[in-house]
Amino acid sequence: MTVMGKVRKAAVLAALVLGAANLSAAAEDAQKFDTGTIPSPHILFPNQEAAGLVVLLSDAGGWTAREDTAARALSDENAIVIGIDLKAYLASLAKDDGDCIYTVSDLESLSQQVQRAAGSGAYRPPVIAGVGAGGAMALAIAAQSPAATIGRTLAVDPEEGIALTKQLCTPAEKSHKNDRMVYGLTDGALPDPVSVTFSPAASAAGRDHVAALVEKHSEIETDETDDEAYKALSDALSDYLGEDDEADNPFGLPLTVLDAKPSRDTMAVIYSGDGGWRDIDREVGNVLQQQGVPVVGVDSLRYFWAERQPQESANDLQRIIDYYRKRWNVRNVLLIGYSFGADILPRIYNLLPPAERARVRQVTLMALSHQADFKISVFGWLGAEGAGSAGDPVDDIKAIDPSLLQCFYGTEEEDDACPELKSSGADVVAIEGGHHFDEDYPALTRRVLDGLDRRLAQAK
Repeated sequence: MTVMGKVRKAAVLAALVLGAANLSAAAEDAQKFDTGTIPSPHILFPNQEAAGLVVLLSDAGGWTAREDTAARALSDENAIVIGIDLKAYLASLAKDDGDCIYTVSDLESLSQQVQRAAGSGAYRPPVIAGVGAGGAMALAIAAQSPAATIGRTLAVDPEEGIALTKQLCTPAEKSHKNDRMVYGLTDGALPDPVSVTFSPAASAAGRDHVAALVEKHSEIETDETDDEAYKALSDALSDYLGEDDEADNPFGLPLTVLDAKPSRDTMAVIYSGDGGWRDIDREVGNVLQQQGVPVVGVDSLRYFWAERQPQESANDLQRIIDYYRKRWNVRNVLLIGYSFGADILPRIYNLLPPAERARVRQVTLMALSHQADFKISVFGWLGAEGAGSAGDPVDDIKAIDPSLLQCFYGTEEEDDACPELKSSGADVVAIEGGHHFDEDYPALTRRVLDGLDRRLAQAK
């Protein structure tokens, strides 16, 4: 382990001790985390199991007693709070030397680090919230957030734009107005639920801006209150933290179910990468659905946040297959794993009962590595000594009939394990690009379906 790795590991272990002791963390505890562009965040842990995580963006004047009071009240309601001094944050972002600024990666990374340090048994996507200038920043972040990354956006009395003239990385509409940038939201469905509350102190310009957003995104929730802005924010966050977090499926698992009228007598189960159900997993699932293959997506970030035993995971997969195969009245199963999901899928498949394995017509692995883990590693270095704790997935693959296997790898990936399967008789496919296959997901899915159709024809 490198010196930096040892320093990082020691920092995280110290944070874990704090979390286990149920202590509230003050601003200086931010030194224990890699905060990226977020300068000295105020981090508070609750005294019980966390009900959620709130990123609280201050108003234009910075972190004051008002924000501190709101943060402590949220902590008392069992929220982990990451408080951000907006004035300092914008100054930090202004120094970014990229072509544009992407805020979400640092927010997501810090959220994961803090939840791991708190010993949270389940991962909860962060809620981004703020009042005034902080509310405007929350809405601007929503303009560049991917799906399934932020849990919710809450803004109270948002201003019209943000005091940062350098642009955020987003295809959303944007315009300069005086010394501010005003952002719309990206076309299509919102990446997360967005709620805006107006108090009597709300500005006319802020109201007009939100009205313009609602005109294009009617699903944005708006509300009026007679309360003071910070009380309104606290009440809205309290309601959110009190919501039932039960999954919308019979198993209480983090699943995304994409219904379709089956066209191939086949359903698919997709295990996502460690970032959760988004990007390649989500896009491949959507294309399969459009092509008449109903899909159950397993969010690996949330499912494997706490360590799972391989047999436990196989038992869950068996339950998923049994339930949804009957629901969709199909006989065949397509299994797909991407990155982290590809690494754990061979072991899970091998642990299925023989009758269940017999229903699987194709096992598709994308971006396969030589290290399998049944617990998410936060930030790539937390728990680094456990990397590959479940062994090399290639060893598990040796027990699988190669005629079932399809393995995709990007030509720019030097350490991908797929090329090692060429001599086994597995269907190994090289695609131009790197870990995300140049993001041509329709073409990637077409190749998945071509392989499936061929195997289905051979099985008749």
